Amino acid sequence: MSRTGRPHGAEPDPEAEVEEADDHHARRRGVQSLEVAMRLLVALGEAARPLMLKDLSARAGMPAAKAHRYLVTFVEAGMVRQDPDSGRYALGDFALTLGLVALQGLDIVRDTAGVLQDLRDGIDETVFLAVWGNRGPTIVRWEESARPIAVNVRVGSVLPVATSATGRVFAAWLKEASGHGLDPRLLDEIRLRGIATQRNALMQGIGAVSAPVFDHRGEIIGAITVLGADTGFDARPDGRNALACKAAAEEASLRMGFRPELRRSA
Repeated sequence: MSRTGRPHGAEPDPEAEVEEADDHHARRRGVQSLEVAMRLLVALGEAARPLMLKDLSARAGMPAAKAHRYLVTFVEAGMVRQDPDSGRYALGDFALTLGLVALQGLDIVRDTAGVLQDLRDGIDETVFLAVWGNRGPTIVRWEESARPIAVNVRVGSVLPVATSATGRVFAAWLKEASGHGLDPRLLDEIRLRGIATQRNALMQGIGAVSAPVFDHRGEIIGAITVLGADTGFDARPDGRNALACKAAAEEASLRMGFRPELRRSA
């Protein structure tokens, strides 16, 4: 029996081959239609506010009449809702439910692993991810660079809030981390810059920069930190390491469902 389902040596059936080709093209058209329709949902999600048909179709890159046909189906399926007074479209309850299910399946350690590795490779410094545990900022992932540094912290270590760049990031955005005697002006500056820096961090001769990772609610759920030997380590708030760390944290936040228009204050 051949892969086509015909016995070996049997003559091909032209009609069967035409039907098979038609089925393939029909499936492909269906996939393409779905891809086009999904652009409307993506546009609504990115807008984060209800849109008129004209604006929505422009964002999705399709004619308004075509967008309207898809929207009728989406409204019937609960993926999109239309305000009866303004006529504006927004994501429907079913779409929001699907989104919440997806967000609940996010794992910050797993889903940001590639971000940390890219950051480490890009600046050749040791980096780690910390989350807020029951004892404070806790390291949950560690990526050693080709230039390892001698520090007595690893995965599972709990960091001080007041005297580590990582801890200060949590203090700036997390209410549970407040009350450690940090100057409010320092925390305001960290929030303004989106980065915390520290010389002689964790131990003498070590520099660090740290940036927050936010979730889909705009709440801090982690901090990405870069560590390096203080000699030659750029710990300036606008320096190479800080900019790379901040960019990595922003990418990690996007992977965790965060959108920049969300409010990010403590």
